[in-house]
Formats: sequence, structure tokens, C-alpha cells
Amino acid sequence: MSSGLLFYWFSWILWIIVTFFMSKTKLRTLLACWLLILILCSNIYIAVNDFQLAVSYLVLCAGAVILHTKIAGMIFHVFGSFTIMIGYAGIFIFDTFTPLKLFFPSFLIISCILFMLITLITTGLWNRLACVLLGMAGGELLYNIVVSSYFATDVIGDKRFFDFILVVTVAIICQDFLLTLKQKLTQKLHKKNTNSKPLFRKQAQ
Repeated sequence: MSSGLLFYWFSWILWIIVTFFMSKTKLRTLLACWLLILILCSNIYIAVNDFQLAVSYLVLCAGAVILHTKIAGMIFHVFGSFTIMIGYAGIFIFDTFTPLKLFFPSFLIISCILFMLITLITTGLWNRLACVLLGMAGGELLYNIVVSSYFATDVIGDKRFFDFILVVTVAIICQDFLLTLKQKLTQKLHKKNTNSKPLFRKQAQ
């Protein structure tokens, strides 16, 4: 189980961005409250049969489901979330039962694979966030159910899980920011070239 430092760092950074840099809308208030609840509930756990669940994991699942209902093409993105779920569980099962983590930094490799997978599945910031949040949450549950037959599992939705969630989420947000910045610069350069006057004018014949 990881320390969760990345989770706390990125959570507070995202909360600051949402609170102080987003426009004053109902969405900003909901996102800020949701992030605060995630942070506050990160150390609260409940027992369900033989499993322990973090309350923040349930808060994340609720937010992901609500986000899915607000985006277009819900059925398509639910299928995308299912793909992420299978990929997440498969990667962790492979990482658990093979010695590859002795030779490669598993945290970095798994984060990169999940980021590339969500990039290939769908486009758009909110679509990708909806798919990756619900897909990774479902994959965490599926992974723990599968490996519980072999050994005792950790808490479902522990800080290790939220480290992965926050790293992939920040990567998606940074990619969207860079793409938006590139589009704006391209539009400005194109507009500038269109409005610029030629240095030499053709003389009338």
C-alpha cells in the first residue's frame, strides 16, 4: 500500500485550480466539494463481507456515474469504461503474478499504459475523465475480487489506487491544456498571416 503522497498533492492542486481559476458556476462548486469529500474520506473504511472499502472510493464511483449521465454518447462511454476496467484489472493481475516489477517501475509503466488506453478509446476532456474514473474504479473492484481467491487483499480504493487515479487524471488534464493552447496559437498565427500585407505589390500591367 503506497503512502498516498501523490494523491494528497494532486488533490489539493486540483482543488486550488478548480476553486480559484474556474469560472463561478455550479459545476465549480460541485467539483470543489467533491474533491474535498474525497480528501476527507480517504482514511475512513467500511467492511463489506470479506472486503474493506474506502469511503472515498464510493465517493469516486458516485461522481463517475453522475459524470457519465451528463456527457453525450453515454452507452459508448460506458463501454469505454468497461474496456478500461478490464485493462486495469488485467495489468494489475499480470503485475502481481509476474516478476516484471523487479525490473521495471510498475507505477510509471501502468500509469502510461492506462493513459495511452484512454487516449485511444475516446476524445474530449470530460469524456476521458468519465471513462477513466469509472473504468479504474471498476477495475480496482474486479482485481480485488479475482486475487481474493489466492491471498488476502488490500483495502479496495486504498491510497495506492488513488495515486494511480490522480496521476492519470492530471496527465489527461495536462494533455487537454496543451492541445487547447496549441489550437489557440495556431488560430492566432493563421489569423496574423491572413491579415498581414505583402511586402511587394504587383505592378499593374
